[in-house]
Amino acid sequence: MKNKLCALITVVLLSGCASTNETNDNGLFGAKSPGVGVIKPTTAAEARMLVTQSQTAGNPDAMIYAYTQALAFDEFELADIYFHIARLEQQRHNNGQAEQAYRQAMAAAPKREDLKESLALLLVDMKRHQEAETLLQEVVAADQARLKAPAADSPTTAVAQCVTDNRSPWRSYNGLGLLADILEQGEQARHHYQCALKIQPGLAMLHTNLGFSYYLEGEYPQAERALTRAVNQDPQYRRAWSNLGLLYYRWNRKSEALAALRKNGSQAEALNDLGYIALMEGAYEEAAGLFQRAIDASPRYYPRAVANLNQAKNMTAVAKR
Repeated sequence: MKNKLCALITVVLLSGCASTNETNDNGLFGAKSPGVGVIKPTTAAEARMLVTQSQTAGNPDAMIYAYTQALAFDEFELADIYFHIARLEQQRHNNGQAEQAYRQAMAAAPKREDLKESLALLLVDMKRHQEAETLLQEVVAADQARLKAPAADSPTTAVAQCVTDNRSPWRSYNGLGLLADILEQGEQARHHYQCALKIQPGLAMLHTNLGFSYYLEGEYPQAERALTRAVNQDPQYRRAWSNLGLLYYRWNRKSEALAALRKNGSQAEALNDLGYIALMEGAYEEAAGLFQRAIDASPRYYPRAVANLNQAKNMTAVAKR
């Protein structure tokens, strides 16, 4: 069950649309040739204008082209240019190209921990967990050195000490928490989330991750407290309400589960979501009943609930064989 539910954990990564894989003169992918009327800059000023125009237009292809053209001019900071390219490629789910750009940014500015952190979080998304953990630990260690924190006997001790300020890398602590939860190291995960919360105490996503970590360990009261803090911090944060619904269902507080899921949409949508939770828990007949209620509650045809109902009926029939 834990492996299925870990997919619900929130990760701080950029997302977007897939794109093309064309190679440009700098060895990076994703930068298309300029269209009609687009100049190839011959000076830094022209390159800067091209970057500004592409940013105004908001076209990822145009922005990547403009940034790659800027690489030819010494007036630009290479690390920043590669960083912008990496983020754009990551938005388009071109993870291989994004990784390449992050590594080129790090080569241009080896002491910039934010670049290492961004690459590590991309590697988490790519499920290269060991590489990601090594980089995130390095980022945290560098921050501890900056703060002149006492030397720790082990990474676990370092987390427990958790010396931070408002410049400390909360994303790295959160990423380490996610990785620990994936490895079912719940106590260590929660230490990481708590370190992140010392830096960003008002971030609903961090309270949600902490609450979900408690949920995975079956510590429901602690999970409820953390998730309640999340929705109090941001009442519009859908993931927190979804996780509260999941928690309450598992806790056999099903009316509260439905009420939590109702915060994310209509009654029909909430019933469908609750039915899906029941389906994932193996309660096929209960799930079918919830999907039917969702269909009945919807003012118009609800194809997703109909598909889910059919799936629940099929799984019920298979279970009875």
